[in-house]
Amino acid sequence: MASEAPEIPTFGQRYAILNLDWMALLLGAVESTPEGQALIQNYTKWNDAVHKKSSRPLTIFTTLAFAHGQPEVKRGKPFAKLITPFGEFKTGTPETQIDKRFTLDEHDVVLEKTRWSATSGNALKQILKAQNIDTVIISGLALSGVVMSTIYHLFDLDYDIYVIEGNVLELPPSDTPEFKELFLQNVLSRMNLHVISLDTALRALDQSA
Repeated sequence: MASEAPEIPTFGQRYAILNLDWMALLLGAVESTPEGQALIQNYTKWNDAVHKKSSRPLTIFTTLAFAHGQPEVKRGKPFAKLITPFGEFKTGTPETQIDKRFTLDEHDVVLEKTRWSATSGNALKQILKAQNIDTVIISGLALSGVVMSTIYHLFDLDYDIYVIEGNVLELPPSDTPEFKELFLQNVLSRMNLHVISLDTALRALDQSA
């Protein structure tokens, strides 16, 4: 007897697309790897589908950026040591902009942030509340840092969260399978959150208001 097709979720009517740190600097650091190339292809497919939807959902991009001299960062502390190898992340520079390979338009919201979490140093929480959002669909890098920190913050605010498995990457990319098993298959399941494939996400997007 043929098995039943898996049920396709719906994101409902009050959902937001959250694309974490699709910035030129970080994607440039992984684009030469097989994992990075696959991620960029998946990002493009997902982002194009979102932008083609007739009733566009709230779509938010985040980018890590600091004022000149990084006054927001305390020297010598763990976070400072973490970001130093990548550069200055100076606000307004090409490196901190959303990578030009991805479509953006006047309907998209781009928020700068000053720490791992997408809720740090900006109005993300205020925007989600003002738009009556109850569900967030997440793509981004790095999985163990930016993605998980954002998930923990939004989880505490009672949002329903979907993570697109093919749209997250660890740094360095070679660590991605190990961290996906740890966080996506173990941690998120214990939190009663949703991990879905890109194909499922595309079909859910099509079925959602």
